[in-house]
Amino acid sequence: MKTGLDANFFINGWRFLNIILLIHLWIIGDSNAGNFILILLLLLLASLRWRLSLPAWSVLFDLFFCLLYIPYTNISHYGLALPLFELVLKGKWLYSVLLFLSSIILLSSSDFIFWHLLQAMLFGAFSYFTLKNQHVQLERLDALRKSEYELERLKTDLLKANQSTSQQARLLERNRISRQLHDHLGHDLTGASLAIQAYEHMEDQQKAEQLLEEVKKRIQRSTIHLRETVHNMSSTVMTGAERMEEIINDFHQFDTSFKKYGDTFSVPAYIWSLLESCLKECLTNTARHSNATKTDIDLQVTDALVRLSIQDNGTKQNKKTQFEGSGLRSLQLRTRALDGSLSISNEDGFLVVCVIPLQEGVDRD
Repeated sequence: MKTGLDANFFINGWRFLNIILLIHLWIIGDSNAGNFILILLLLLLASLRWRLSLPAWSVLFDLFFCLLYIPYTNISHYGLALPLFELVLKGKWLYSVLLFLSSIILLSSSDFIFWHLLQAMLFGAFSYFTLKNQHVQLERLDALRKSEYELERLKTDLLKANQSTSQQARLLERNRISRQLHDHLGHDLTGASLAIQAYEHMEDQQKAEQLLEEVKKRIQRSTIHLRETVHNMSSTVMTGAERMEEIINDFHQFDTSFKKYGDTFSVPAYIWSLLESCLKECLTNTARHSNATKTDIDLQVTDALVRLSIQDNGTKQNKKTQFEGSGLRSLQLRTRALDGSLSISNEDGFLVVCVIPLQEGVDRD
């Protein structure tokens, strides 16, 4: 945007400098009212072009006024530089060349007027290519900005999809476990219960012993199914707060302390993914860019939100790189996608606070 303003500034500056030249020629030459009206008309058109984007055919007005005063004053010869400049600026190369040659051949002009008209063409050509290049650059910037907005939107959609997928996976897993317990454990336990009730009223001792043996088999089979179900449910990979403790223990560059409060088992998996990324980013930044010797990490879980606080004791002069990193900016976008916030401060060491609300009405068991 700055380049566009500078280009228009110089273009308008050239226009008004030519008006000042005409005023100077009017003062030192024949100061009659006709010449003053010509200058005033050209000044009016230059002012309109300063405020508005006039079409190319508006150059006819400048050309008409100059040609009208050619028989009466030489000021109009210098005034032809304005319509000549505007034609080149609009990319009307053929018309500008015809106007230049006609002015030199048909008009009784001095060498100074020749060079004056030539520089008008050259500056007009320079301005034309500058504006054209500026327009291309602005289109590229707009396309890049649009791509960045689209990328942020895709990131937000991906985070929401990840959140929805996590919730659906949890529900499907609960349904699977429920069916498995119902089909195996529930069936055997129900059969064992009925067999015990029948055993209490059994008079034949031999049949009673057989029935009791059947109860033992069902209970033993139920125990095996229960043990297998619990084993399959147990995760072989650390998750949640245990995973965060594992990440912290892997950092040996400085002392770390980790405190957790609340029911960490109520936090959904998609939130743990963001908290782990935030923890890794902060610890890595502290290890690379800070002179900190200690980092305090607090994790608080309430019924409404999750709050992760990470603070080191580094000095302020080592924080610039940490603030400018793309990692923290990406984490801020991901946090906002979950309706949360990620704040950064370096008032007393480097502090990062990530707050994410827990959705109401979602079963987190």
